[in-house]
Amino acid sequence: MTANQLFLGTIQLLLVLFLATLHEAAHARAAEWFGDPTPRALGRVSLNPLAHLDLFGTVILPAALVALSLPIAFGWSRPVPIVARNLRRPGWHSLLVSAAGPAANAAFALVAMLAVGIVVHILGPEAQQAARLSLLGGSLADPTSPAFGLRGFPVVFTLVQASVISAFLTLFHLLPIPPLDGGMILLQLAPPSWAARLSAIRPFGYLLCSAFAVTPFFQVTLIPFLVLLNVVISI
Repeated sequence: MTANQLFLGTIQLLLVLFLATLHEAAHARAAEWFGDPTPRALGRVSLNPLAHLDLFGTVILPAALVALSLPIAFGWSRPVPIVARNLRRPGWHSLLVSAAGPAANAAFALVAMLAVGIVVHILGPEAQQAARLSLLGGSLADPTSPAFGLRGFPVVFTLVQASVISAFLTLFHLLPIPPLDGGMILLQLAPPSWAARLSAIRPFGYLLCSAFAVTPFFQVTLIPFLVLLNVVISI
C-alpha cells in the first residue's frame, strides 16, 4: 500500500467513524427528545466516537477494507438502547427514533454535496477534475494518478467521500432487516406473524446486510445520488 493509498484509506476510515457516531447520536437525541432518558443516562447523547464504538462495525471491518485497498462504504456503531414505554407516544415515536439515524446521514450527505459544489466553484477547473476523479474512485488505486497533484485534492476528496459514504450508510441502514433501522421500522409496521419471523433473523442482521451491501445490486441503488453529485460538481 502506497502513502497516497494509506492517506485515502485513513480519510475514509475517519469518515465512517464520524458518520456512524452521528447516526447513533441522532437516535439517542431523538429518543431523549421524545421522553426516554435511557440514552442520556448511558452517555449516548454524544458525538464522542468512544461512546458508540462497535469493535467490528467501526474498527475491524473498515480497517480490513483499507488493508485490502478496497473502498470503505459502510460500517456501524453500537445500537442505542431505547425503552419504548418511556416514549410519550411509544408507537409513533419509536418509528421516528428509528428513522432519526438514516435521516441524519441523509442530511449530512446533502450538506457535504453542497460543500463540494462551493469548493469546486471557488477553486476552479482543477478542483472540479479532482472531484470527478474522487467520485470515480477506481483511478485513485493507481499511485501515479494525476488526481493527487490537483489543486485542492485532499479537501475535495474528503467532501466527496463524506457525501458518498453518508448516502451509502443511509441506504444500508434502511435495509428491511433487523437490527438495522429499516428492519426495526418494518417490525413495528408488520403484522405480528411477520414480525416474529423477522425477529428470528435479528442476530444475523448485520452480517446478512453487510454481505448484501457489497453486491452490485445494492450499489446500483446509489446511482441516482452519484448522478446528482456529478451534476453538482459539473455546474
